[in-house]
Amino acid sequence: MRRDSKSLLAVLRSWLLLAAAAIALSACSTGVRLGYNYADTLVTYSIDGYVGLTPEQEQLVKERAAALVAWHRSTQLRDYVQLIEATRSKLAGPVTATDVLVFNQAVNARLAALGDRAAPDLAQLALTLTPDQITKMERKLASDNSKARRELVQFAGKETLDDRVKKYAERVEFWFGSLSREQLEIVRASLAQRPNNAAWWIDERERRQRELIAVVQRIQAERPNESTAAGWVRGYFSQLQSPADPERRRAIEQFRVGNAELIAQLISVASPEQKAALSRKLGSFVDDLTSLASERAAPSPG
Repeated sequence: MRRDSKSLLAVLRSWLLLAAAAIALSACSTGVRLGYNYADTLVTYSIDGYVGLTPEQEQLVKERAAALVAWHRSTQLRDYVQLIEATRSKLAGPVTATDVLVFNQAVNARLAALGDRAAPDLAQLALTLTPDQITKMERKLASDNSKARRELVQFAGKETLDDRVKKYAERVEFWFGSLSREQLEIVRASLAQRPNNAAWWIDERERRQRELIAVVQRIQAERPNESTAAGWVRGYFSQLQSPADPERRRAIEQFRVGNAELIAQLISVASPEQKAALSRKLGSFVDDLTSLASERAAPSPG
């Protein structure tokens, strides 16, 4: 069976995002529910691919991930429903870039709460890792990055503005349905003003990975108590959203603002049919989250 090819950061984010990650990646409600109900098994399998879990570590990850999902199911999902419903209610009127940024901030606040809850789980796992396991993690991350950079070089200079517009339009059409000519021109004008920052995002991902490795190595070397280690993990998650380095923070903020402005423009010129499609899509996620909040987790296989 082929292991998940996602980066370790994506694996850790999937532990944190849980339903949000599933919703973002899948248009199939069955897939969302299945992925959520088996999150403990999926995360364990993915992390194992990076560090090579011992049987004891595997059991630890499964137990802590299952407990995290149970907490998330019982305390967070209905709050997500309220957030989505509040967002749907705004579609009838004008939507500004500030509205989009406020929504993003609301999502980030909920992820921060989830990260805060997950930090002791990740800290406990980090306290059990050996130097060899951390080295394996470094090598696997380096391999992932090497592949990403090879792909970047392969396509560097070949991706046109038309290609970028097409990719962005495909993502938007998941929510709206087909875009109008006016909307495609809005996308084109926005992307034309912004550089293709694929190289920057790879650099940023590698910086985050180095910082992650540094935290794990520090935990392994200094052997703090779980509370202290969890504080270091929380610090790592905090700087993902707002890096201490002003240049990195400014670049991330510029990306967020530019994307918010584009989304607001697309919604402002959306047809009644497109707004209805967006509302239905959001409604389907409300249904999924409501159902998940009411369900009991399925027992993990094995």
